[in-house]
Amino acid sequence: MELNGIVKQLNELNAKRVFVQFPEGLKNEKIQGVAKALEKEGFTPVLCVEATYGACDIRDTEAKRLGCDAILHVAHIDFGVVSEVPVVYWPYFLDSDPIPILEKEFHKLDNYKKIGLVGSLQYMDKIPEIKKYLEKRGKKVFVAEVDGVKYPGQILGCRLKSGKVIEDKVDAFLCVSAAKFYGLGLILSTDKPMLTLDVERKEVTDIAYEKKRIQKIIAWNKSAFKDAKRVGILVSFKKGQLVLPYSIKNYLEKKLKKEVYILAGDEITQEKIMGLKLDFIVNTMCPRVGTDDTERFEIPMLNFDQVVKVK
Repeated sequence: MELNGIVKQLNELNAKRVFVQFPEGLKNEKIQGVAKALEKEGFTPVLCVEATYGACDIRDTEAKRLGCDAILHVAHIDFGVVSEVPVVYWPYFLDSDPIPILEKEFHKLDNYKKIGLVGSLQYMDKIPEIKKYLEKRGKKVFVAEVDGVKYPGQILGCRLKSGKVIEDKVDAFLCVSAAKFYGLGLILSTDKPMLTLDVERKEVTDIAYEKKRIQKIIAWNKSAFKDAKRVGILVSFKKGQLVLPYSIKNYLEKKLKKEVYILAGDEITQEKIMGLKLDFIVNTMCPRVGTDDTERFEIPMLNFDQVVKVK
């Protein structure tokens, strides 16, 4: 969907002031260009510079305070999160040409005949082209259409079904994205190899080493949890991440005999909790915090679903 389609939706809402949310990767001249384009169409854009990690993070309260009539969520799709302010979602495909990268790096796929093709939202318009190229080069390519995402092959940081439903059919996955975030989410839940086609770095990379590194951290943290006495439960204010922690607190106190504190915030960092005396953190926020972000904290951490598996 191009800007014309976005303008049409905003006009249908009779919006005048537009609260614009966008990922960190667009916090540059790209989003300033969006703001200028909205201005030309008669809107007053308000750029939200707080980090936005997905459509789970809708800041309708802030938008209302600023008198905005609509929220424009750039580079995300509808998650089904209820908002008090109407939300327009803009997939915002990025200009890219992945085929020259594949031509240069194709030898890295030599060991795999059947490829599961997945990717992040910004490159979904390139999936048909990549599939056609791989098939032309002799690969059998699988791209899944599933509920919960808008495009075939699309995966999110926390929604991996497009990969999981085809994992038994493929020899390896190829994830089209920038960096390794999306591919890493899937590789942690499958035994199949994962190669990332990094459109920004212009390379194909096997990220098995990252899986091993994170698995070691998780294993160590599971061991640390057994001896932990004072436990903090991380709870997010974000509308699409909010989990009521009281049953979890009861479980940790009554069954596991832990001393438990509920820690609530919009985004919780090491700096925000460094004065608290805690032995361990149980994460109920975005599940990727409990896998990718553990090294940002000085206190060992697990997601709650990992905690209940500790023997």
